[in-house]
Amino acid sequence: PLFYSRHTARFLATWLLFLPFALYDPFKDSWNHLAMIPVTSFISIMLFGIEELATQLEEPFTILPMQGFCDKIGGWCDEIVSWAGDYTEDAYDMNVREMSKM
Repeated sequence: PLFYSRHTARFLATWLLFLPFALYDPFKDSWNHLAMIPVTSFISIMLFGIEELATQLEEPFTILPMQGFCDKIGGWCDEIVSWAGDYTEDAYDMNVREMSKM
């Protein structure tokens, strides 16, 4: 559901916004806490990637080229119908009359 996806994305963004505060003390030995920047970036990329994968797995048809699939199937159906040749309604009526005589 859209509401659940939005809620999850907002919660994840808020959690990642406060992540540097949680990592401040563990990175006290690095100069000016500089190592915290790549670690926070890496964790953010990984978690947002997992969230995006979950969204795509939940609704796969938003990324599939469905119009192309439908056009190709429609073309195949038109080709199959064209194999019938010049089969008109008059020929159909004649066949129905012949079948009713039997």
